[in-house]
Amino acid sequence: MVDIVAPLPEHAPQIEALLDHAFGSDRRAKTSYRYRDGIAPVSGLHRVALSDNDLIGSIQFWPARLGEETVLLLGPIALWAGYVGQGVGTCLMSDALRRAREQGWKYVFLVGDPAYYRRFGFVPAATWGVTMPNEDPARFQGCLLGPDKPPAGMLTAMPARAAKPPV
Repeated sequence: MVDIVAPLPEHAPQIEALLDHAFGSDRRAKTSYRYRDGIAPVSGLHRVALSDNDLIGSIQFWPARLGEETVLLLGPIALWAGYVGQGVGTCLMSDALRRAREQGWKYVFLVGDPAYYRRFGFVPAATWGVTMPNEDPARFQGCLLGPDKPPAGMLTAMPARAAKPPV
């Protein structure tokens, strides 16, 4: 049985080890990590997957700017290799996107495999005229959490502060 829960402080080193395992120790050199520098993850959306109290997966969201809008930047989502293909990632994504809708977020963006994220409603962000500097447009994707399309423009980093859900 897998439980999707908010992480506890003692999960922090396990999450870092998982992210190194999934993305390599050079993961912080990626463009999307620059959007996280000095920014707190979005409160209430960070989740971990536990199996018999062992941390097996994690998902996080960060605030970003699209024009005057504060939007979500999903990532990373990661699983230990032995749990890939067992539905754990689907559980993490479904729970996280539901919570984001409940908090009033309108848009989620990410950089990732289009074939994987398509099933969650993600499409190329270029569909709406949204870009992310230094990222492959085919891998930069967005998901609508409500009925409105996002404004066209470039995704930029938030000023260094914690994000609150949109009002």
